[in-house]
Amino acid sequence: MANYLTTEELVKLIDQKKSITPLASIRKPVHNKIRKKFKINKRTIFFMALILAIIHIFYISVPLLSEDRGINTYKSTTILAVPMNQVFDGQLAAKVVRIKKVDLETIAVGDEIVLYGRYNTELYWIEEIVSIDYDLGIAETTFDGVISNTVNLEDFKGVYIEDANLLGIISYISSNLKGYIFMLGTYFILFSTVYIFYIRKKEDKPVY
Repeated sequence: MANYLTTEELVKLIDQKKSITPLASIRKPVHNKIRKKFKINKRTIFFMALILAIIHIFYISVPLLSEDRGINTYKSTTILAVPMNQVFDGQLAAKVVRIKKVDLETIAVGDEIVLYGRYNTELYWIEEIVSIDYDLGIAETTFDGVISNTVNLEDFKGVYIEDANLLGIISYISSNLKGYIFMLGTYFILFSTVYIFYIRKKEDKPVY
């Protein structure tokens, strides 16, 4: 005789099948990799600009604090010098020029070199080398192309490169005491203003 399920047993069996979750319906959690991107905001730009300003201040400090205006450190620098072929009419027109460090192994006749304190002045002068005697350590230089003077090679302060451009002129002004103080004051006011009005977070107002 066949065994038949009672109504109560049939209901229990149906309930059990409903409670079983198919394997196909089980989904594994998907782990999305969240990549944190570097966000460039006002604060980031501010501190990057501040770092660049500090580097610039350090760069300008070397010519100001060193006796050679940084030519031995940077291999070149800017100075205020009297250019060649000027007429001595009581007024001298000096200009900002770029000079490089003297290399006695490569220096040659025709090069324009810089001397200090010529003609009883406290100025730099640009003169052209007419002849060199390495054995005696002297050279003949001329300012006007007519009269030559004998100078020691050790008196060469640098070799003329070119007239300074606008950035070179600003660099020269900033590396003098008054210009340096003005530059520091400008940086301080600029960064303080930007930080106070744009960077610093406003404090939450107290709740009463």
